[in-house]
Amino acid sequence: MASLLIILSILFVSQMCISCQRPQPIPASKEAFLGLWRSKSGFEINIEPSGIANVIQIVSHENEDFLKLDIGITPEYAKEMLVGFDGDSVLWVSKPTVRYKAFRIDRYPFLDGDTSKFILNGVVLIKQ
Repeated sequence: MASLLIILSILFVSQMCISCQRPQPIPASKEAFLGLWRSKSGFEINIEPSGIANVIQIVSHENEDFLKLDIGITPEYAKEMLVGFDGDSVLWVSKPTVRYKAFRIDRYPFLDGDTSKFILNGVVLIKQ
């Protein structure tokens, strides 16, 4: 229980700090995440080197991936969101003063044959 409170406190403080920030370039250690990624259920995130992401969420509410990837703003499209990383296990997107969403990175970008993939909140995203 105490660890949950600590995590929630950290996320709250992170959100407050992020709401005052401008985009920060994606660090070299995270360049593998750059580009357009799409899930089979229709979620898309396009991560730009400048620290901006465009998110398209056309996942049906009935789809099991919806709750895992829902960003909670604009039902279909969120433009120019801030994007960044907390350590090696969290990718976050934020629309300052509106919404902050942290995703768990389950697996860093990897090659599956000739296809680049990564796993976010248990959902496989495929590089386009």
